[in-house]
Amino acid sequence: MLCTAADRSIAERIAEHLGLFDEVIASDGQINLRGAAKAEALRQRFGAGGFVYAGNDSTDFPVWDSASEAVLVNAPRSVLRAARSRYQVAATFDDRGSSARALLRAMRPYQWVKNLLCFVPTIAAGDLTAHGWLSALAIALAFCFVASGFYILNDISDLAADRAHPRKSRRPFASGQAPIVAGLTLVPAMLLAGAALGAVTSGWPALVVYLAVSLAYNFRFKEKPLIDVFTLAGLYTLRLFGGSLAGGYGMSLWLLAFSSFLFLSLAVVKRVSELRRLRGSASGSRAPRRGYTTEDVAILEMFGVAASFTSALVLSLYVQSVTAWSHYGNPTMLWGSIPLLLFWQCRLWLSTSRGHMHDDPIIFAVRDRVSWTVFACLAVLVVLAKMPPMGL
Repeated sequence: MLCTAADRSIAERIAEHLGLFDEVIASDGQINLRGAAKAEALRQRFGAGGFVYAGNDSTDFPVWDSASEAVLVNAPRSVLRAARSRYQVAATFDDRGSSARALLRAMRPYQWVKNLLCFVPTIAAGDLTAHGWLSALAIALAFCFVASGFYILNDISDLAADRAHPRKSRRPFASGQAPIVAGLTLVPAMLLAGAALGAVTSGWPALVVYLAVSLAYNFRFKEKPLIDVFTLAGLYTLRLFGGSLAGGYGMSLWLLAFSSFLFLSLAVVKRVSELRRLRGSASGSRAPRRGYTTEDVAILEMFGVAASFTSALVLSLYVQSVTAWSHYGNPTMLWGSIPLLLFWQCRLWLSTSRGHMHDDPIIFAVRDRVSWTVFACLAVLVVLAKMPPMGL
């Protein structure tokens, strides 16, 4: 029997969906079947001590008072202790993890690696001062808090779509591991913490734009084909702007051009990987809350690969530009970065084509040893390029 304080219309739909219950007792709009009212309804139906009741919080104590035995399902520790001291406990189910841990997962701290982009302008400017690095750290942390707030908001607004997804259904809110009320409370707290950190740096204008664009993306742009990937690329680029403003550097047009094409390619990788996973599932040909179908994979791959090669072209033009020769003592060493970056991007696309790509290419790269090797080689080339050429 399903006996619940939820409205009968909801309870009956759940009972019909699960097919487990012989009878439903629920609130009817006049009586709220909670606590003592639920206990009275069960006593009338079965008599005192004539039933076993499964519950999970302190409002179920009056019901257990009338039950022959108690079953506790994912109950708080305080409720569990009190129930064991007062009732005959027939069984305990405790398969739900910590809510705090689930909320931390919902914040996606592994995504914070993207905010290392805030340090790129500091590195490019060769700023070794404590002020420069602390400013970059402050704006990076601000982006971490704001981004985590939006990840939680995104997951809550996408509940229905995520629950229909073969992998995203395991996310904390979609799976029920994290309380939605706690998530809604955490969102403004994270956004305020990010805003406070951003306010102490000169990078706050980029953070404000990031907030506005993220809201637009979450509620509208993510459903618009092409607009979504250009918006994602813009959100990556705003981290560079934040770092440059926080450190007081000008944003190089070369860096802007290169990063725009690179980030567009990565955004398209994200969409293509989602659509390729959709091909092998029973969820249909259209991703929920996305403006694409699986038939769009081929053209999206063309867009993404073209953006990858264009980013390499921009980098090659920069290496032979007057700007590079004025900033580096030995800019010829930078030529090695072109095949390395192109190899890395081609490898991302090959992994995506083979179905090995994580939904987020940045996370794939963080977990990929080959990517780490490429990044280490790039760092060595930049250091060598900064050194003056050795005479014969």
